[in-house]
Amino acid sequence: MEIQAEHFARPVPPASAERSVLIAIPFYKNELLVESVVGSLIACSADVAAIRAEVIFYDDSPDYLPLAAALDAMVPRAAAMFPCRLVRNPVNLGFVKTMNRAIAEAVERRCDLLLLNSDTIVTPGALTEMVRIAAFDPMIGFVSPRSNNATLTTLPVPPARLEDAPDAAREAYAALAARLPAFSYAPTAVGFCMLVRWAILAEFGGFDEIYGHGYNEENDLVMRASRCGYRVALANKAFVWHESERSFSSAGVTKAEWEPVNRAILDTRYPEYGAYTGAHFHAPETLAETLLGTLTPDRAGRLDLAFDFSTFGPQHNGTYQAGKQLLQAAVAAWADRFKIHVLCSQETHDFHGYGGLGAVHCDPHGPERFAVIFRVGQPYDWETIQRLVIKGAVLGIYMLDTISIDCTQLTSPHLYNLWQFALTHTDVMVALSRQTSEQLSHRFRIPDHVVQVQSLLSLNVADYRLTDCARVSGRHPGSPPMLLVIGNHFPHKYTAPTANALAAAFPDRSIVALGQIKSVAHAKADPLAPHGLDDLENLTGVVVGTLSEAELAAYYADADAIVFPSHYEGFGIPVLNSLAARRPLYVRRLPVFEELWDSQDRTPNIHFYETTTDLIQQLRTIARWDDSVPLPAPDNGADRSAREIRAGLEAALRQIDYQRIVDRLRAIQFPGQLGVRAPQASGAAANTAAAFAAHFLAVRVEHVARMLFDRPLLFAAARLVARILRAGFRALRRV
Repeated sequence: MEIQAEHFARPVPPASAERSVLIAIPFYKNELLVESVVGSLIACSADVAAIRAEVIFYDDSPDYLPLAAALDAMVPRAAAMFPCRLVRNPVNLGFVKTMNRAIAEAVERRCDLLLLNSDTIVTPGALTEMVRIAAFDPMIGFVSPRSNNATLTTLPVPPARLEDAPDAAREAYAALAARLPAFSYAPTAVGFCMLVRWAILAEFGGFDEIYGHGYNEENDLVMRASRCGYRVALANKAFVWHESERSFSSAGVTKAEWEPVNRAILDTRYPEYGAYTGAHFHAPETLAETLLGTLTPDRAGRLDLAFDFSTFGPQHNGTYQAGKQLLQAAVAAWADRFKIHVLCSQETHDFHGYGGLGAVHCDPHGPERFAVIFRVGQPYDWETIQRLVIKGAVLGIYMLDTISIDCTQLTSPHLYNLWQFALTHTDVMVALSRQTSEQLSHRFRIPDHVVQVQSLLSLNVADYRLTDCARVSGRHPGSPPMLLVIGNHFPHKYTAPTANALAAAFPDRSIVALGQIKSVAHAKADPLAPHGLDDLENLTGVVVGTLSEAELAAYYADADAIVFPSHYEGFGIPVLNSLAARRPLYVRRLPVFEELWDSQDRTPNIHFYETTTDLIQQLRTIARWDDSVPLPAPDNGADRSAREIRAGLEAALRQIDYQRIVDRLRAIQFPGQLGVRAPQASGAAANTAAAFAAHFLAVRVEHVARMLFDRPLLFAAARLVARILRAGFRALRRV
């Protein structure tokens, strides 16, 4: 069985020739609109003929001579191009009553009816496309085109600048419409331009004149038909420019005055209307259109791009260093194409000095949307995935390593599924090294649409020179040799076991372990149990996360040699820090370290070992810095990495796909909707106005509550408050 979701791109049949079309255009006073709207129909005379249309111009201000003169001058020109006539109301009837005259004629003549405001400009192809879409499905009762300024039909979203000329607005629309399917379903039509099929008018009647001068009369008609299953379609390949409210402006009818009054009538009749239409603006299809709107360049021709550092903290580590390095290079090299933003907390922004790089700071929870959002580092929570999907038309992730998937104390089925979800729905996956790229391909299914890039961080040693790292050692003369062991508390770094073994093997040397401290309650009963540094006199542990660059540089400068004992790395920034400090380095023979070694012309200052025993043997004589093979010229820096990543992002922008955006938006929405019960299919109670209102209110409240409580901190706070209140009530009952 084939199941098709709404809004999928489908083949659309040719226009139906079953019925002719009556086009009704009401005018009230504003004579300046005549030339533009009638002139646009004249320019589309071939389309008018193709749909077998007749145009009726309604003059609803018979005593206003300037409009009468303008119509009298224009109608003969139009009549030379297509069937049309001018109808003058004997008195001012208002929009609703005037359009009901057109509806009555359409029903009598068995014509479909196209209602067109006078403050519009019809573009070639729009009329035939609307009729074509109406013929696609017998349950499509209404069709509206896309526009520059007409509520839910507006494209792009947010709309183009209102001061833009119609041609500029159409150009902005056309760039995005090319990415959309032929039509999309919508909860209601928009009266500025609305095609209504004859059967709808004949069965459900015209506009209810309780709506007076207008606003919501078309929604009332749509809702009457919708309760019987008839749908509204937006013809995505049809565009009609709309100035908005100018057709009402001369009548003294303002939206602010009449819309609330008429909306109250509508809500009383159709309690489901608010939730039904509100759901449209949160639907994946609508959100996808908003994201596609970010592909409209600013006046300087740039797109908005955001680096997602939302999980970065106010401390130092390799991930944060990689992110800052790329950000700095991108700000310098991408300004011709992108306006660059950085998503992070204010504390993180200040700590890392992002403000001095020239990127715009944004709150991760802010409303901004971006053409591209690029995350540095693997995602570890669902909220991060949601942020990426909701905020970016193109998603990119810099996958640094697969350590968390492979180390047993870090991995979980949840984490695996999270990463698989991310890699399934991303557009660009950048792997930090050849090793990381291969490991990702061995562990995950990466779809063909994903643009894959391998990009090492800067390989220019000068980029890793710490403050004062080249200074002469500050150790006292005659002090014992010092070995610096680099790492952190994670077991794969193997910092503590290595430092402990070196301290025991070389009691006459000073061993400093960066990233580890001595355990207060140290037990040696189980030598294989995880623990910290041994309580040895020649062994010192240092916490590194909050060290300043100058403090870290001092440890490098004081070392006779540096040991980086990690079993698993995606890159290895300490390798380049050590070379920048001109200190011999001992590392395990990992593919990624060999890749770095090759990039440095196989410098003799990197020494490989296999096991800790092997390391101890090599360190019986500490190597000295060897200048026999100079380091490569500094032409392989962060700018090279920025170019590689930009090429991947540009490739993704060229192949951006509306349906893929819709699919990933639906994928992140669905888990939160699993607990929302469907409305009752039968039963008298479900058919009452009160039942409709209660159901839709309950669904929205439950949906919002689930979204809020998906945030762990908020859920914990709410649970704490609930427990405090419950304890208080219990205490009161005891009194």
